[in-house]
Amino acid sequence: MTSARSELFTQAAKLVIGVLVLAVLFELVASVTGLPGIGKVLVGVRSMWNTGTLPHDIEVSCARWLLGWIIGSVAGIALGLLTGRLESAAFGLEGLLVLARAVPFIALVPLFLRIFGLSEIGKVGLVAWASASVCWTVVHQAAKSVPPSLLWRAKSLGVSRLRWVVRILIPSCGESVYAALRTSLSLALLVTAVAEMGGVYERSSGLWWSEGLGYRLFRTLDAARDDLLLGTILVFAALGIASDIGLATLRVSLRNAIHWLRRRHVRSAIAALSRVSSSGEPSLEHPSPIRVRGLSARYDGREVITNLSLQIPPGSTLGIVGPSGCGKTTLLRAIARFKEKHEGLITDGEVRIGDVVLHGPSTLVGVVMQEAPVFDRMTVWDNVTIGSNARCPAGQRRCWSLLKEFGLGDMADQFGRNLSGGQRQRLALATALANQPQVLLLDEPFGALDAITRRQLQRFFWQHVHGRVTAVFVTHDIEEATLISDKVMTGVLATTPAVEIERDGMTFVQWERSDRFERVRTALVDTLETGQVRQAGQERRPCSPLCSRAARK
Repeated sequence: MTSARSELFTQAAKLVIGVLVLAVLFELVASVTGLPGIGKVLVGVRSMWNTGTLPHDIEVSCARWLLGWIIGSVAGIALGLLTGRLESAAFGLEGLLVLARAVPFIALVPLFLRIFGLSEIGKVGLVAWASASVCWTVVHQAAKSVPPSLLWRAKSLGVSRLRWVVRILIPSCGESVYAALRTSLSLALLVTAVAEMGGVYERSSGLWWSEGLGYRLFRTLDAARDDLLLGTILVFAALGIASDIGLATLRVSLRNAIHWLRRRHVRSAIAALSRVSSSGEPSLEHPSPIRVRGLSARYDGREVITNLSLQIPPGSTLGIVGPSGCGKTTLLRAIARFKEKHEGLITDGEVRIGDVVLHGPSTLVGVVMQEAPVFDRMTVWDNVTIGSNARCPAGQRRCWSLLKEFGLGDMADQFGRNLSGGQRQRLALATALANQPQVLLLDEPFGALDAITRRQLQRFFWQHVHGRVTAVFVTHDIEEATLISDKVMTGVLATTPAVEIERDGMTFVQWERSDRFERVRTALVDTLETGQVRQAGQERRPCSPLCSRAARK
């Protein structure tokens, strides 16, 4: 709240300074050109106000301006979201919209006059056209740029299409939507002035043909009243400034109101859950085995994974290490059945979770990606309860238990963007587990964190996540893979050896400090250095004896 008020105060201060500078420049121009000074202009504006002409013109222009802007901006935003996210809509509409946007609005004035005459439909329609063009351009690009990982994660949580649009897509495009509204609002005022210059002198009952600030500009020029001409221009400027400030204030007020309501709702939900006994809650521990058979993946003909088969026992963690580009992330996408048409990812083979064969994203598979761990514009509570299996009463009790277990109970009403890196990753894990997946896929989940936080989360994963679900953990850090995995693969080739890890009941700290940990880590380093893992299309060199011994263990 304080930050929002500070922002508005700063904008007001800038406006005051701008008005003072404009007044000085106005007097300088008047002295050079012979135009009336600011005093005479203000006197002229006062005279129009006293006669009632100016208030009526402002009312008429604002009605046309705001009506056209609302219609156009709503249509433009809706079309932008549609063409930005649906390939079929983009294919059918984008070309037409690009052509329509390329036509300058001022060139359409004679056409609108020819079709609609001097009626209000033509003027409002012209304003709506210009507003829709701006909003569509900005929002289309914003929606198109939303990371695919947000959609993948939403699908893996079972989020419905409506919830995806309302709770994730639109908030993700929020800044762009505001920029589009702000730009189109200014442009709409300009178009209103141009459209009103097509008025006629005669008044007609019930129709505003000869009314509005644009028409007033035209008449003052004919009447050689420079003071009224400049005064009307200043009124246009004042309306533009007032609308910009009003839109900014409305944005801040709505954001604060929404945040307050969401936090109040979260606190009420938590208070109700705290009064209910947690006994009889469904168990989180129900892992299923992963069976992958004949899995292949390619991008536009470039083979990345070829005929890979593997099996992961229930509750165990498979670590995958290897150089960038060897196909680690592609393997996770292929297992989760995340397909990006624009990247040309094609997969073959069978992925089975327990007895279920996957054909697309499923709530059986939880996903934690490095680049999109949480939904930033949602509260911690909204994040953890957004999954389709987490919205029932039992699911909400499970969510609350997870938040407390993960050390996030006191932050339930905070927004995701306010969390630290470690808190975000814990929330991402809690959200995935709250939806009761049987498999968890993790793609470099701790890769962007500092060394201390990363070490804390490695231990946290071992204590709170390991064993609850069957997991595939992709990382470029060999030590991390050795710390938390039950088995480690050095790449994604069908012939890649895997190192089995036997801890014999050691705790996390005991394992980390043991001689066996160092021997396994060394074996993995040797495996990578001898060229066992290769890029697609490269020749594979034979495995070293140490690697072979490690693979047999």
